[in-house]
Amino acid sequence: MKKVHLFVLLILPIMLIFTAAAMKYARGPYYICSDTDNDYLYLVSSLAMAESKQVFFTDHPGTTLQILGAVSLKISHALDFSEKDSLEFAVLKNPEFYLKVINIVLVSLNVLILFVIGLVTFNLTKNIGLALLLQYSPFFSNITLRWGLNNISCEPLLLFTSMLFVLILVKMVVDANIYKSAHWYMVVFSLISGFGIATKVTFAPLLIIPLIALPKFRNKIGFLLLTGVSAIVWTWPIHSQYERILHFFYITLTNTHWYGYGPSGIDTASIKINLLNMLTGLLYNPLNILFLLTPFLIIIIFIWSAAKRKIVWQDTSFKVLLAVMVSQLFSSLIVIKQNAERYALPALSLIGFLLFLQLIFLQRRDYFRHLDARKVTFFIVIFLVFSGVWGFYGFKDTFNELLLIKNESLSYYQKAENEYKEYLKIFVNLQPRSIAPSPVAGLSYGNNMASHKYSHLSEISEGEYSKGLYSETLQKIYGETCFYNLCSGEFYTWTKSFFIEDIIIKKQITKIIFYGPPDFRKKKDVLIACRTGSVLHLKNVSDGIYDNIYTLEGIAIKAVNFEECRFHCY
Repeated sequence: MKKVHLFVLLILPIMLIFTAAAMKYARGPYYICSDTDNDYLYLVSSLAMAESKQVFFTDHPGTTLQILGAVSLKISHALDFSEKDSLEFAVLKNPEFYLKVINIVLVSLNVLILFVIGLVTFNLTKNIGLALLLQYSPFFSNITLRWGLNNISCEPLLLFTSMLFVLILVKMVVDANIYKSAHWYMVVFSLISGFGIATKVTFAPLLIIPLIALPKFRNKIGFLLLTGVSAIVWTWPIHSQYERILHFFYITLTNTHWYGYGPSGIDTASIKINLLNMLTGLLYNPLNILFLLTPFLIIIIFIWSAAKRKIVWQDTSFKVLLAVMVSQLFSSLIVIKQNAERYALPALSLIGFLLFLQLIFLQRRDYFRHLDARKVTFFIVIFLVFSGVWGFYGFKDTFNELLLIKNESLSYYQKAENEYKEYLKIFVNLQPRSIAPSPVAGLSYGNNMASHKYSHLSEISEGEYSKGLYSETLQKIYGETCFYNLCSGEFYTWTKSFFIEDIIIKKQITKIIFYGPPDFRKKKDVLIACRTGSVLHLKNVSDGIYDNIYTLEGIAIKAVNFEECRFHCY
């Protein structure tokens, strides 16, 4: 019988593997950055950490991912006995391979925690349906699948951390003597929470759950103090950047615009738009109403009466249910402030646990006294099948969108290589938002962002170029390569900046092609300003939705004041 349960509990972890493989196939190479620009950035940061060099990219802060990436790079390089180059040369020469290694590690962690949480839940509750409900957590939201599987970013590690958090919460909910084990829960929650915060600060709303659920006041205070210690331990490799990190989080919280680049205050217009977008996204899936409305109604019904409130407050499942709802509210505030759906991933990872809590609580109130474990499992399986069929259509849309971007990007990349062999190639980057679909563009972006100390991202995106940690090595591997930073109006190679006027006028090179990122301005004719005040006239020679290939048509020398017409990335 146990073997049957093990087989059943392997189904959803295996499905997660196939889902991750499908998402990776649709997304294609990591240098096609239609969603996020983090992949190559974290590759270079992990390489720097593996070589004990100072890492300056700390915005998430993402230290745990950099540590995991550094360990993965060193182990995979050591195990490749055919590799004769140093770690630095090997990673920079073959970045896609090492990104795939890190991705495999991240997916493996999530598959492992999914199996473990199912196994532990079954052993604690003796109900295979409840175990499957928790295992289904990553599949409830398309956002979780899109961001938690195929990117080298904080989100896959956040998914793992959130599920590990849920694992301990399950143990806490079914614990018959929570007061006796309160110190153990306090310590374990602190270790996981510190890890989560060191991975990405969007994990912070989940800290509300132990604060409400832990039984004694001293446990709550101890949890906060130990979480701080845990976060310091996990981020110690970047301790020299603490002041900058705190400043970045402060302005992001108190200022307007993306990452707090605007003036201090509240941008009510943006918040209204972001709130509308979030509500539209929630209503797109009717199941979201079930996920949010039913726990809300349960909480209202049982705290309305003072007599009921006193009784249910003794039930850990009710306290945790309330705590999860409050944490999800705070997560929604982060999304409304910054308008990025991936910031909701930790909260979305708790949907399965939210349903689990409702069933446990109602079961303890004898609402299921006429249903045995088999009937409960039957209804849970029916519900999961329905959710899977509904979710498949959303997943299919995401899959097709990523596949279209990949096919177009690879097609126009190959077209540029074949039809414009005699042209000088310039890769356009919108740092720090998106990059041209090319491995050299990804490496240039990652090298720039990971190598320089800055107070705000605008200092990198709009500041003057300077060499990065690996500029010399990249020059040796790829030769002279040209880039253009649309945000700063500056042209540069791996090792130095240059004036485009010298290329066009002095060297008489007029056959120039520009590779644009997927979200670059899609127009037939484009005028872009240079830091020197010159204006380039570019003609679009691509015909897809996402691909951007432009050829140089002409140049106007010192035609504009750059500061008055520059492109702002924020």
